[in-house]
Amino acid sequence: MSICYAGKDGALSVGGTNVAMLTSWNVTQSAETLECAYMGADWKEHKAGLKSWEGSAEANFADDAETQAANEIVVGSEVAAIFYPLASDTDMKFSGNAIVTSIDNSASLGDVQTVSLSFVGSDELTTAITP
Repeated sequence: MSICYAGKDGALSVGGTNVAMLTSWNVTQSAETLECAYMGADWKEHKAGLKSWEGSAEANFADDAETQAANEIVVGSEVAAIFYPLASDTDMKFSGNAIVTSIDNSASLGDVQTVSLSFVGSDELTTAITP
C-alpha cells in the first residue's frame, strides 16, 4: 500500500527556525553528466559527475514575531536548511547547508504579500524519507 502526503503538512526550517506562514517549498537534486566521446566512436559514453542541490520556498509576508525568522534571512548567508514533507515527523527530511541566493518580496493588488527564498546547496543533501 502506497502512502502519500498532503502538501499542507510540510514545513521548512532555516537556520534552526521554522518559516511561519509557509505556502510552498521545493528541493531539487541533480548530477552533472560528463561526456566521454572520441573520434571514431559511434556512440557517446557518459559518466556521472558532481552532484548538487538547490531549493526554494514561498511564504506569506508578515511583520510580527512569529514570522520574523523568515524576514531576517540575509542574501549570501550560509544557513542550515531542513525541508520536512510531514511537519509532525522531524525524522523524515531533506537537510543540508545552503547559501541564500535570492530573496524576492512581492506585493500585488488584491493579493497577500509574499516572500520567496532561493538556496543553493553548499555541501551534501542528506535524504531521510523512510517513514
